[in-house]
Amino acid sequence: MVYEFEMWVMAHGAGVDVVLGTDFMIPAGIRLDLFHVAAQLPNEIRIPLVKMKKMLDSEEYGSHVNAGPSEQLNIPGHEWREYRLSKRQVALERHILWVRRTEKIILSVTKFRRGRPQRIKLTNVSDRAAYFPAHDDIAVLVPAGDLPRGDGYVRVDSKKYRDWQVLAYECCRDRELFQRECELYERWLATQPPSVERPDYPEPQGLATRPPQDSLERPGDRLTCAERWDKIMEERARAEASQTSG
Repeated sequence: MVYEFEMWVMAHGAGVDVVLGTDFMIPAGIRLDLFHVAAQLPNEIRIPLVKMKKMLDSEEYGSHVNAGPSEQLNIPGHEWREYRLSKRQVALERHILWVRRTEKIILSVTKFRRGRPQRIKLTNVSDRAAYFPAHDDIAVLVPAGDLPRGDGYVRVDSKKYRDWQVLAYECCRDRELFQRECELYERWLATQPPSVERPDYPEPQGLATRPPQDSLERPGDRLTCAERWDKIMEERARAEASQTSG
């Protein structure tokens, strides 16, 4: 679907007392944000405009390639979604990938091929689900020696990008990574010495029998707790009586 529109621009002051803003509403229900070069569709989907009229003949601007996802993504809290860079991108050996982050989304390059980025992961570091529109300019390919057309962009070899990865790793729940960490911990634990010495005991080969001369085998010596207590009290009474008579 293609939307075509016309807009008239006039000099400020020529019958105009005040400029209210840069948002325009056209009959189709499309709101244009010319300051941010974006359009708001009726279903609240925000898409960036590819070029402005004054940039049609700008080769420098045309060489800046959007490296965002080609489809909209719904990322649950503390989860991630991954997408692949389009194969129709410009020659990556002459371009550099610049990325930025939002309040909820942190970008990570997960796969390289011959030093060129291939796959990108978007991590939701918030507690709630985040909607991510298609063709968002969270990542752009910029010619070497040039800078992105926006604020907040960093290169993937910068310190700020590495700091973002620490935050993404901290806030993301990755089941595969957690399983891998458990396996690595089990391997490490198997190589560690025991915290308490464990002597080796001979393994029993059978049941040992009590010798017949053992006093406990005689039925007369098998007393209950009450009988043993009575016997102790009798011996104590005889001892006291002998001391009194002596």
